[in-house]
Amino acid sequence: MMTIQIAHINIHIDLIFEKDFNHLESYQTEGISKYSIQSHLDSFPKVEGKPVRETEFYDLYEQDGSTIQIQKNDSEILGYIVYQNEKIDLYLKRKDFVTEYLLSQYALLYILNKKKDSLFIHASSIVYHEKGILFSAKSGTGKSTHARLWRTYTDALALNDDKNIIVLENNQLVLYSNPWSGKHQIHQNIVAPLSCIVFLYQSKTNEVKRLKPHEAMRLLLGQIEPPRKDSIDAWNMIVDKVLELPIYYYGCNMEKEAVTTLKERLEMDLCL
Repeated sequence: MMTIQIAHINIHIDLIFEKDFNHLESYQTEGISKYSIQSHLDSFPKVEGKPVRETEFYDLYEQDGSTIQIQKNDSEILGYIVYQNEKIDLYLKRKDFVTEYLLSQYALLYILNKKKDSLFIHASSIVYHEKGILFSAKSGTGKSTHARLWRTYTDALALNDDKNIIVLENNQLVLYSNPWSGKHQIHQNIVAPLSCIVFLYQSKTNEVKRLKPHEAMRLLLGQIEPPRKDSIDAWNMIVDKVLELPIYYYGCNMEKEAVTTLKERLEMDLCL
């Protein structure tokens, strides 16, 4: 068990498969924790009544002052998450790291939603010339590969390969990493101002288009978590700020020239 700090939030964690998280110790802090996440292998919660929300991947119940999330894979229950104010308990029906990783990621999202100044975005990110760049796309498009090409052919640093945190600080957007970073667990505990977002699609030729806000919004909605009822206003404020950024639609191959083409455009637009 340890206390970690993510986007200035101190979280005490007591996870069964904690040792399987890559570089978790780089987020460790001696500060006092505000939230806690703890895993259990037994004493599963009893759930009664009808869910207040049903999705493909989980059902939500409100019960005895707590919110209970039943995580599922088709008809199989993977585990339960019990949210109660600043305390989140994970109950693993499938006793493996992958299940705990998934459940604890939802716990982090819950904490970020309570803070009301953050967005969780599905993207692969780099820091280039001290500025954060997000590569986002549907799964399987190649965002991780494109980020790796930048790290190979430039002096870019990896920030997070899957789940990035955008925080609105002093009216500026800042990009934070965290230990939840996809199946390859590529991440570093570094922070950078967010300079732009690049939505990728596969193409034999490399073509960059800067999107208008309404065009960018359609793509952005597919990659960010929706707001909770009590955080809609804050969520809208952050999204509006994101849409002020340069946002691009980039059709590219997975060769060195894909990096060169985009880098030249960003250097021209953003003075990188």
